[in-house]
Amino acid sequence: MTQDEVRELFIQRIESGVKQTYIARNIGVPKQVLSAFKLNKKNLYPESLAKLEAFLTNTNH
Repeated sequence: MTQDEVRELFIQRIESGVKQTYIARNIGVPKQVLSAFKLNKKNLYPESLAKLEAFLTNTNH
């Protein structure tokens, strides 16, 4: 997935009620980084992007 595709999934998940802080804690990425990513102010490093994508595509969350 691209940065934009993951960003869109991330925004959808937050809008569905999952807290950004919860996601940040689960994937080990600072919430400030995820906030900047959500606002399209920065892209994630490949490792962080992979962790976020894995979290968002796992149906157990």
